[in-house]
Amino acid sequence: MKKIIIIFVALVFYSTSVVAVEKMKFKYNFHENLPKKWITEFENIMNIVQEEFPIDENTNNIVKMAISRNKPLNIYLWLDTNKDPFPEFKKNGRKFIMNESAVMGDGTKSWIQLKVHKQDLRENISMSYYVVVHEYFHIYQKALSKLLRQSLSDYNPKWLVEGGATVLGNIYTRQYYGKDTLKSDIRDRKSWKFKVVTKEPHLYEKHKTSPHKGYDRNYAGSSFMLLAFVNELKKNNISEEEAFELVFREYWIQRSKQPYDSNYWRVAFKNTFGMSVEDFYKKLSKYKRKDLKKILPSKTLKIQDIFN
Repeated sequence: MKKIIIIFVALVFYSTSVVAVEKMKFKYNFHENLPKKWITEFENIMNIVQEEFPIDENTNNIVKMAISRNKPLNIYLWLDTNKDPFPEFKKNGRKFIMNESAVMGDGTKSWIQLKVHKQDLRENISMSYYVVVHEYFHIYQKALSKLLRQSLSDYNPKWLVEGGATVLGNIYTRQYYGKDTLKSDIRDRKSWKFKVVTKEPHLYEKHKTSPHKGYDRNYAGSSFMLLAFVNELKKNNISEEEAFELVFREYWIQRSKQPYDSNYWRVAFKNTFGMSVEDFYKKLSKYKRKDLKKILPSKTLKIQDIFN
C-alpha cells in the first residue's frame, strides 16, 4: 500500500511539472513621473490579461522560439508631462520619438509604448487602463497569427485589428471598473462617417483610407463594423461568447495558416466564420445608426466568458 501511495504522489508531481508552460516575458520601463498607484494597477492588469488570454510557449512555434531566446518584450510607460520621456531610447542607432501609445517595431523587434494622459487620471482613469488592454491585445493578435515582427494591418483588415482591440478593451473596463466609452464614441457623429462604413466598408481595411481624424476617431467606425459582424454571427445560432471568441482568437489562429500576403486574410475570414468578406459587407450596408442599441456587448459579458 505504501508503494502505491508513493508512486501516486510521484505521478502527481510529474504531471504538474509537465503542464507548466512558460509565458512571454515583458520588461516594464516606468518613467519616474508615473504615479505609484497607477503602476500598481497596470501590473495587476497585465497579470489578469496574461492569465485569461496568455501568450505562451503553447501558442505556436514562433512564440515558443521567441520565449526560448529569453529576450523580454519591452513596454515603455510615461506620463504625458514629459516631452522626451526616454532620450536614451534608440533602435539600430536611430532615435525614436515617442508620441502616443502604440505597438512599434524596427523590422527586427517589437515593443509597446504607453503614454498615460494626465487628463485621464483626473477625469476618467479607466480610459488609461483601457489602453493597456488594447495594446497588449495587439501583441496577442500578432502572436497568434505568427506576425511578431510584421505589421498586423499590412496583412489583416484594420477594422478587425483595431475594432477588436477597442471592443475588447472596453469589455475589460466595463467588467473591472464599471465604465467604458464604446457607446459614446460610436454615437459621436464627428468621430466617424456612418455612410462610408456601410456603403464603402473596404476603406476601413487600411489606415490610410480611413484616417483617424473624422473617419475613425477612437476607432469608432472600426468598432461599429466589428460589433455589427458579431451581431451577424449571432444570427447563425452562435452565442455572444462564441462569436467574440471567433473574432478575438480563432480568426488569428486561422490567419497564421495563410501565407504572409495582404489578400489571404480573406481566406482565413471565410474559413473561420463561414462567411465571405463580401457577404458581410452586403449585410453591413443594411444597418442604420439606430442599430447601435442592438449590437453593443452585453453589460454582463466578461472576458472569462470569451476566453475559456
